[in-house]
Amino acid sequence: MNARAAAARVAARLAEAHIPDAAFEAELLVRAAAGISRTAYFAGACLDTAALRRLDELVERRLRREPAAYLIGRREFYGREFIVTPATLIPRPETEILVECALEASDERPGRPTVVDVGTGCGCVAISLALERPRLRVIGTDVSAAAAAVARENARRLGARVDVVVGDLLGAIRTADLVVANLPYIPTAELRELEPELREWEPWVALDGGPTGTTLIERLLEECAARRVPFAAVEVGFGQAAAVKRRAEALGARTDVRRDLADIDRVVIARWV
Repeated sequence: MNARAAAARVAARLAEAHIPDAAFEAELLVRAAAGISRTAYFAGACLDTAALRRLDELVERRLRREPAAYLIGRREFYGREFIVTPATLIPRPETEILVECALEASDERPGRPTVVDVGTGCGCVAISLALERPRLRVIGTDVSAAAAAVARENARRLGARVDVVVGDLLGAIRTADLVVANLPYIPTAELRELEPELREWEPWVALDGGPTGTTLIERLLEECAARRVPFAAVEVGFGQAAAVKRRAEALGARTDVRRDLADIDRVVIARWV
């Protein structure tokens, strides 16, 4: 069967199940099942019997709401493809703003500043920073050893110089000039209300932000203030920026807020210099 015809069939099934971006996800699943590039897909590649069998298996899993990124084991972020597993949160486009904030701040600092990505997950933020600015010393830290292993593999595969350590927030870090973090920010009471892809498949340790959603974020800001880290940028959820900003200012920081493409306050920046 022609790959694009197979994708059309899959897209119809996904759309019927009310799965968003059905056409795009259908293409991803077809390419994964056939092991073909996007170029080959559009050039009219065909799926043999084995590939069609693999595709049917992938579609059935997707209909059970297993995320497509976990099914194919990859997710694009900041122009690069990262390995993702159920041990890691799936990177989202809005987190790219965190990278931009860190790049801007690093450009203001001479020499080889140390940037720490707290809650690195698959390493997408840390690795993007290391590849965009090779002069930086980049460290990724995560409380999950399994996630840290994925980050190390991504760094190796993409040729990024990133040290990945296991630890709680800044507990395993000696020094930092800049800190960036996409920590859990969903209030505990709201976890059960999430869509199935999040609720049933992504790691809760990467989602659960405590009673208000900002427990870990505020802890990190407290650690940054205690260590006099010059710069920190933290991603926040909808409606959380004002409270996080107030907490950072109470800790002596000058603050700023950056919005994402949906015009939502997404990143709070804190400076202690």
